[in-house]
Amino acid sequence: MKISTKLSALALLAGAMMSFTAQAETQENLYDFANNNLNLEVATPADWEDATKGVISGQEIRQGDVVLTAIDGAKVNRMWRTNGGVQYLQVGGKITLKADEGRAIKSVNFGVQNYKFYLEAQAGNGSLDADNYVWTGNATAITFDNENAANEYNTQSLLLTMTVTTDDADANTYTPSETTYAECANIAEFLALEVGTPARLTLTDAQVNGAYWGGIFVEDATGAVQVTANINVNRNDVLNGVICLTRDQDDFDADHIIPCAASDALTSLDEVTVTSDNTLVPTIMAIDALPSNDNFSRLVKVENVTVTKPSRFYFITTSDGENIQLIDQMNVGGYDLESFVGKTVDVTGVFTWNMTRFAIFPTEVVETEATAVAHVKAAGQTDGNVYTITGINLGKVDLSTLPAGLYIRDGKKHLVR
Repeated sequence: MKISTKLSALALLAGAMMSFTAQAETQENLYDFANNNLNLEVATPADWEDATKGVISGQEIRQGDVVLTAIDGAKVNRMWRTNGGVQYLQVGGKITLKADEGRAIKSVNFGVQNYKFYLEAQAGNGSLDADNYVWTGNATAITFDNENAANEYNTQSLLLTMTVTTDDADANTYTPSETTYAECANIAEFLALEVGTPARLTLTDAQVNGAYWGGIFVEDATGAVQVTANINVNRNDVLNGVICLTRDQDDFDADHIIPCAASDALTSLDEVTVTSDNTLVPTIMAIDALPSNDNFSRLVKVENVTVTKPSRFYFITTSDGENIQLIDQMNVGGYDLESFVGKTVDVTGVFTWNMTRFAIFPTEVVETEATAVAHVKAAGQTDGNVYTITGINLGKVDLSTLPAGLYIRDGKKHLVR
C-alpha cells in the first residue's frame, strides 16, 4: 500500500512537471506601447522639431524571449503621445522581431490605433492577415515593412500593442538568409543595379541637394538619386563614406520612372562623414533640355524663365509647351511664389516628378531683368500662339486667363492688366 501510494505520488508529480513543461513551451510576449510597459522614451507634439525624440531605431528592445529592432524609412519609427494622451508606436520604416536561440515566432497580434495599419510581412514561413492585424507562421525572425505606404501622407502604422507568441523551434522553422551586398563605387553604378538589389554605396563628395518629408536627394559626379530613408542629414551637407541601401524606383507611368534608394537593414551613417557646405553648385540648364528622366534628383538652375499660374499651380514652361511645376515642397525658399507670377526669374532647385508632371522643388528663386522682346518669335509670326517676353510658348491660350504682364501673339504686344 505504501509502495502504491509512493508510485501514485511520483506519477502525479511527473504529470505536473509534464504539464508545466508543455505550458512553458508556448510563451506570449506583450509589447504594450499604449501603456509603455518597457519604459521607452516618448515624443509629444511639443517635440515635433526634435527628429530624434522617441525614435526607437538603433535599439534592441527585449520582451521575454523576443527582441524588437527597427530601421527608419521615409518616416521614422518613434514612440508618440498625442495631446489627448493616446500613446502608440509609429512605424514609418521596418520593424524586425527575432526569437532567442532555439525558439520560433508562431504568431504576432497587433493592436492598432484608428485602423492605421499598412505593414507588409517580408518573405518567410508565414502569412499576414492585414484585415485582422495578425501574422501566423513559424520563423526565427520576421520583418514587417511600412515602406510601400511611406510616400503617402499620414501613413505610418500606429501600434498600440504587439503580442508575439513563441514556441520551440523545429526542423521546419524559417530562418532568414544572410544578405549579399553589391559593391558600388558611385551613384552611377548603384543606378545600374536591378531593382531590389541591396548594395554598399560609396559616396565621394556627394552633395545633399534637398531634404523633405519623403527623404533626401543626393548627387555625386556620376549621377543623382532620391533616397527614401531618414538618415538625418540636411540640404547642403556633403557625404563621404559607405552607406547600405537597396535599389528601388517609383514607377509613375510607363515613361516616367524615378530611380530611388530605399533604407536597408544596415542603413546608417556609421561609415559616412557628414560635413556642411553651403556652396553647392547647380548644373545650369536650358529649360528645353530639362524634361528628362536623366535629370531626376539633380540640382539644376534655369535662367530667365517666366512664372505663370494658369490655375492654382505655379509653372515655368518650355518652348514646346511642356509645363514644369514649381512647388516649395522642401519649404526652404522663404519666399512666396505668388509674388513671382508674371515675372522673369532664375530658378534653382531639385528636378523631380510630382504626381502627374515634371517639377522643381526650388531652393532659390531670384527675379531677373526681363530679356529683350527680340528673343520672341520673329515679328509677323501668325501661328496664333501666345509667347512671354522671354520667348516661352504658352500655346493658343486666352490672354484674359493669363496673369498680368506683357505677351506676344501674332507678332503684336499685348498687355494683360
